[in-house]
Amino acid sequence: MKKIIILFSLFTISLAVLSQGKSGEKGNGKNKVKNENVDKVKEKKDNKSKDEKKINNEQIWEGTYDKSGEGPKFSKNQPAKVRQAFQRDYPGAINVYWTKYRGDWTATFGNGLYRSTAIYHANGERRDTRTPVLRDKIPRNIIDVILKRRPETRIDDAIKIEVPKTIKDIFRIKNIIEGKTTYEYYNADGLQVQYDY
Repeated sequence: MKKIIILFSLFTISLAVLSQGKSGEKGNGKNKVKNENVDKVKEKKDNKSKDEKKINNEQIWEGTYDKSGEGPKFSKNQPAKVRQAFQRDYPGAINVYWTKYRGDWTATFGNGLYRSTAIYHANGERRDTRTPVLRDKIPRNIIDVILKRRPETRIDDAIKIEVPKTIKDIFRIKNIIEGKTTYEYYNADGLQVQYDY
């Protein structure tokens, strides 16, 4: 009798183990629901990060698009010289993603409190670095010049452009006058300057 009970117990345990293995392989039941929920959470995070990247890119490049309206395109194959130059210039950069725009390579990355975009030529030479800034970070000289010329101007946003080998940063100011948007460039002294894209 003991042998029958032992054999029956072993048979029951074997069936339980086999059924768990098969349900895991099929992916049905609780595991399937759990995996679907994990996939939905991952998808939401991916969509959110893509939306955040799009918003940052639109603000950085707004007003510079070519006639076709084409903006930056995501890229994974930046030249080694560009990657090395970026790592040298920004060793603490986090959450970096690369795009290509007008023949240049751009790295958008976490830079302290802000997200910046550094632009490199294919030879690894940095063109500039752009960082959105709040209105209170715009030099007072620039605001005074703008409002003195046109008091009705609404200063919408600003991008600080750091150009290598220059002493003063450039600020791209988005102005709205009577519903019309314009972009103007100023140095930190409040002098209007020309800057191409």
